[in-house]
Amino acid sequence: MTLAPDELRGVPLFAGLDPEQLERVRAIARLVEAKRRDVIFREGDPVEGIFVLLSGRVKLYRLGPDGREHILHVVRPGQTFAEAAVFMPGGYPAFAEALEKTRAIVLPKAAFLALLREEPAISLAMIAALSRYLRQFVDRIDDLSLKDVPARLARWFLATAREKGREFWDLDITKAELASQLGTAGETLSRTLRKFRDAGWIEVRGRFVKILDREALERVAEGGENGVR
Repeated sequence: MTLAPDELRGVPLFAGLDPEQLERVRAIARLVEAKRRDVIFREGDPVEGIFVLLSGRVKLYRLGPDGREHILHVVRPGQTFAEAAVFMPGGYPAFAEALEKTRAIVLPKAAFLALLREEPAISLAMIAALSRYLRQFVDRIDDLSLKDVPARLARWFLATAREKGREFWDLDITKAELASQLGTAGETLSRTLRKFRDAGWIEVRGRFVKILDREALERVAEGGENGVR
């Protein structure tokens, strides 16, 4: 299948590019399609290039010594992934797996690096994207090392609300995947969700969740409540 020019216009990395520049990107792009549970690349695989997600969702994860999955990030449409790997020696640092039917493009490493040298607008957008991801991972390390599970969950609610621009949404990952992302067990996540709900801070109905008391979540996120008792 071919890639339509309009499919690139909604990607933040390419925002501000003129039609000629977008065509240069499209010329080097290769379309990748995956079904749910398809592995797009494995940790250690040679780096093919940078990926841009057009539709669907992709989870990035690593496997612990015990074989357990540790989710690093869930990629959503318009976002890029495997950016840092393009600039580093060695293979991909994690696994990428489709969570549902997915369409993405891959920009081959050598061609993409050449494009960065020739197009300052894309270079600046790439630096901005890497800076955002660095901040996200610094926050994640802070969460896992310094925050308890209630604080991590509260921060996740607040961050997701900011990302979506609203305080209610349907969960697009399973609770097991969310627990992995927060670095906890599924039972602990379920127990903490119940405590949040019983305290009147959130509403949970199936996959639907809604923030009812933002200030309470902000206090928990900063440790002001010393967790949930």
